[in-house]
Amino acid sequence: MSVYGQFCPIAKAAEVLCERWTILVMRDLLLGSRRFNALRRGMPKISPTLLSKRLQMLCEHGMIARKPAPDGNGWEYELTQAGHELKPLIEFMGHWGQRWVRSQLTRDELDPGALMWFIHRHFQHEHLPPQRIVIHLEFSDVRRLRKWWIVIEGGLADLCFEDPGLDIDVYMITDLLTLTKVYMGDISLTNASSSGKLRIDGPRALTRSMQQWFARSKFADSGREPNRSVTLTITGAPRLTPEAGRVMK
Repeated sequence: MSVYGQFCPIAKAAEVLCERWTILVMRDLLLGSRRFNALRRGMPKISPTLLSKRLQMLCEHGMIARKPAPDGNGWEYELTQAGHELKPLIEFMGHWGQRWVRSQLTRDELDPGALMWFIHRHFQHEHLPPQRIVIHLEFSDVRRLRKWWIVIEGGLADLCFEDPGLDIDVYMITDLLTLTKVYMGDISLTNASSSGKLRIDGPRALTRSMQQWFARSKFADSGREPNRSVTLTITGAPRLTPEAGRVMK
């Protein structure tokens, strides 16, 4: 851990929070992740060893506590009061980042596994139809992690990498960048569909209502700096992280 050698509380906080990945670990804990594998799904590029170190450090500083999982299988991580009090700070960082520093995306930042993990957590449940909805989504420009299923029922969304064997209500096919832009609020679902970059098939009443309930980042409505648009910088092929099996929220 970096030490600044200052008594200033900002410096002391930075010693804990400014280690690489620490803020993202806290972000995912605040979003509801409790288990080690769930945290890795939100941060697929962190190594298991480094994630273990960051969790241990956060435990040592009293920001989280490690407890046996209720089912007796492994461990869970629980936020302490110190951890919960970081929520306004981390949310403000997200709004600030959306407004001022998210002007370019690189191919390395586009990951279908991480995107789908965030999407399944951010459906607008207050606008969802009452019935179960099964979405089959396919990316047109990736080879691994190409097909996904989302089952939305009872206010919860389950993310599946394999066919759950249920009738499909909505089919979606798009490229990874377009869906990322839809999720982040750079383009509306309606405009993406009208442009031909996103194809949606299903009952008309259901697909027309998707603009109200489909997943959007909580930072999507943060105003961006004037005249700053989001562009893609291609620096190499996308790094895709294999994930298999059913992923439960």
